[in-house]
Order: sequence, then C-alpha cells, then structure tokens
Amino acid sequence: MASPLKIDGSLGEGGGQVLRIALSLSALYRIPIEIINIRAGRSKPGLAAQHLKGVELVKQMCNARVNGTYIGSTRLEFWPDSLRNYNKEIRADIQTAGCICLLAQVAIPCALFLRCSNPINLILKGGTNVPMGPSIEYLTEVFKPLLNKFGATFEFTVVKRGYFPKGGGEVHLSISPVKKLNAVTLLEPGHPVSISGWAYVAGTVNIAEANQMAVEAKKTISKKLDENKISVPPINIETYREDRSMAVGNGSGINIVCRTSTDCTFGGCGLGSSSQTSAGVIAAQEILVPLTERGCVDEHLQDQMIILMALASGRSKIRTGTRELTCHTKTAIQVAELMLRDKGLSFHCSKEQNEDGGPETFVVECEGLALTNDSKSDVS
Repeated sequence: MASPLKIDGSLGEGGGQVLRIALSLSALYRIPIEIINIRAGRSKPGLAAQHLKGVELVKQMCNARVNGTYIGSTRLEFWPDSLRNYNKEIRADIQTAGCICLLAQVAIPCALFLRCSNPINLILKGGTNVPMGPSIEYLTEVFKPLLNKFGATFEFTVVKRGYFPKGGGEVHLSISPVKKLNAVTLLEPGHPVSISGWAYVAGTVNIAEANQMAVEAKKTISKKLDENKISVPPINIETYREDRSMAVGNGSGINIVCRTSTDCTFGGCGLGSSSQTSAGVIAAQEILVPLTERGCVDEHLQDQMIILMALASGRSKIRTGTRELTCHTKTAIQVAELMLRDKGLSFHCSKEQNEDGGPETFVVECEGLALTNDSKSDVS
C-alpha cells in the first residue's frame, strides 16, 4: 500500500481549511494522507469537536481507517476506501456550538460522488448561526446557487437553530449524487437587482435589536451604492423573533442576500454583539465588496469554489474582483494542487483589464479533472 501523502496543516491560514479540503480530496481520489501541525495557526491548535465530526462524516462515506482522532490531536492519518455508503442517513452531532456549515463544506463534495443512485441524508447538529463560520442562510441562499451552476444541488430543512455558546441546532441535508460537475464561467458581475434579508432575535433578546440591524444595513448599502454611482435596487429586510421551538438559547443576527442582473449571488451576515461594529453594518459591507469591486463571488464564496472547479469537467473561469485572493482561497488552492498535481491540476490567477476602462480585476481559472461517478448509469 502506498505511503500517505504528508500535508502540513500550517499551510496558508493554518486553520481548519487545510483539514477540510484535504479530507474531501482524499476520499474523492482515494489518496491516503497524513496531516501534521493541524490548525497550527490557531490559539488552540489541533482538532476541536467540529473537526472530529468532519473526519467522522467522511470516514463513514468511504469506510476509511483513521489514526489520531481525539480532541487536541495535531496529527491525523486517513486511509480512505471507495466512496460508498449503504446507509441512507448519516448523523453528526458536534455537541457544542461548532459550525454546522463547516461540516457541510467537507461532506457535500464527497456526498455528490457517492456510489449510489438515491439521495444521501445528512443529519447535522451544532451551531447554525455562530462566530467563525458561515451561517446556515449563507449555505442555503448563497452557496447552493453556486453549486447549482456546477450542476449539483441539495435540499434542506432547518429543524432548529443553535447559537453560541449552547449550540443545539439541527439541519437536514438531502444530497443527490451526480455523474459529474460542469465547468463554470462567471466573468460579468452585472448590477444589483434585488437585496433581501432577515434580521432576527431569539430567546430574551429584544426585537428592537433586529429592527436596528435592518435599518443600519439598509442605510449602509444605500449610501455606498450611491457613492459608487450604482443604482440602488429594492431592499427588503424582514425582522422577526424566532419561535422558541425553533431556537436554542439567546441570539440575534442578520443575513443579507444580493442577486445581480447576471445571476451572481452575494451574501453577508453579522451576529449581534455589544463588543463589535453593528451586525447590520458588517453584513452590508460583506455584500458591498463584490458589488463595488466588480467581483462575481463574495469573499466567503471564493475558497468554497476551489474544490468544485478542481472536480469539474472543463475549464472554469471566475472573476473575484479588484482585491487579492483571500488567504483561505490561496490555502485551498495550495492544498488542491499539492494533492492533485500528479493528475495535472493547476490553478491560474491573473489580472485583467476591464473593457470599460475600469480597474483591473483578478480572475481565477482551472482546467478541472472531470471526476466521474461511473458506478451506475442512472446516476445523473
């Protein structure tokens, strides 16, 4: 048996990104790996509960042999078998406020190529709207439309929301395996045609906080778009109190989604906290970056597109805007190229001058490896 490929977990941003993309690609291409220095760039290095559950999810999908699965472990060996699962349902309970959406990030690419014709159901428990990770609304309203462009999808049910520090949220994902992923070209950002959002409170938090977040978000968006001579579309941000049966603990936050004339989707989110800038302003600023800097994806979607581009059939080309690629995106590219270079994978990032004479923008492109799920002819 081949020796495992050694991957340094301190690469790039030195966090969980290295672990997630390495696990997914290990299972997808049946590459044994050894990850050292796991999360070396974090104040508490090593595997946390959320990361252990991510390992467990992928392990179940490919019947892997694993060494080093304990809290605080800075070294992990992962020996995958073929991607096959005989259970229609896979469960993962972080048992903390660890981010459910980061579990989904590692699981979805693997689930798409499981050797089965029926959807696989993931039952994920933990935090749905917590710091240091995407909100559940970002997964369903922003990541899902991008996944659709690659030719895949999932259905979802948010059973219960969980906030920091209690967690206790529950999300069900139903993921249909695909034959292959399509290459994607996203080069025209277009102009905003709709901006919608949800500002919420739960538990004992006063509804006035949701109202304030919505007002601040609308004001920030309108002012910035006006300054940049961009037409302000209708902005509809709903405010509400979560039903007690739908949420665990006290929490508040806001999620904003912007859709453009060229079918690009941007997302922003903020969590209520007295120790930071207004959550409404934070969420607004996150969608304003691609709108004002000519990107076709927002900064949180950048790194999530890398594995999809690598797996797709054909050349994908995506404009990210005037800013340099994020550290998370560069890290994802480093790990993908390290693991798949012998298969010919290579990403290219270049600056392009806009035809209208505007500022140069960055474009990321990649000839995908055309991974194919050829186990059954009826998988499409």
